[in-house]
Amino acid sequence: MQQLKTRDEVDAAFRDPLAVVYKHSSRCPLSSDAYAEVSEFARAADVPVYVIDVIASRPLSLYVSERSSVTHQSPQVIVVQHGICAWHASHHRVSANALRNQVDTLRGAN
Repeated sequence: MQQLKTRDEVDAAFRDPLAVVYKHSSRCPLSSDAYAEVSEFARAADVPVYVIDVIASRPLSLYVSERSSVTHQSPQVIVVQHGICAWHASHHRVSANALRNQVDTLRGAN
């Protein structure tokens, strides 16, 4: 997973044909579980997976919310396809299986 630290990096991620952006809070036990799920997905994924630390980079996290039109939550995963949010999930709905299913579905739609 690649850490996003600037707006330019977020903008570049949104230009990817298909990408995953994970918003992580180091203060939240649920985020730790979600991080493990996203990491599992990322190990086998052939799409870029990005992570934002919502504590250290709150303004950047809010920028992602603005860019994606998805209300900020954490943990949260946003699947971006051609610059728009194609799917998102938060809290207990963040899982490796859900990500795989969504990415596979989106690829089938192309």
